[in-house]
Amino acid sequence: MKVAVKDACVLIDLANGGLLDAWFQLGIETFTTDLVLRQVKTADQWKAVSLFVEAGLLQIETLTGNQIERMSKSLAGLRIGIEDQSALFLAIERGAVLVTGDRRLRIEADKYEVEVRGLLWILDELVGHSVVAPTLAALKLQSMRDQGARLPKDECEKRLQLWTGGPASG
Repeated sequence: MKVAVKDACVLIDLANGGLLDAWFQLGIETFTTDLVLRQVKTADQWKAVSLFVEAGLLQIETLTGNQIERMSKSLAGLRIGIEDQSALFLAIERGAVLVTGDRRLRIEADKYEVEVRGLLWILDELVGHSVVAPTLAALKLQSMRDQGARLPKDECEKRLQLWTGGPASG
């Protein structure tokens, strides 16, 4: 079974787009750390995310003192915050895919040969596995962009055009 470790921006974007339920329908075992979870700030986002934590679908790992020490040694000098370090460390420890929207975290993960995916990959998976219809995926993508999701414009435009059958807007 494939394992994905998310950072907070992906959780927030999926919550904003109303796609957390769809993500968990894929059956992908999903982990994150308590440090990442603490970055989910607004009440609506927290309400959406916490349902999946309580259901055991989003598994939260609290790093032990030993793990934090190993993380500090193995990731020393990285120019990312401790929350992102914890997500990268968990991906390394579990041999997992790191799902993130953060460019700097992607760069650092590449140094450790960690497979990295992003929000657009999630949308592609949802459409590809017929969990979400293409037209709904286009609406959700536009909604997430409108709410501040930082995504590559050209890649978004390609998907919007593909999923709606016409030129993208926005």
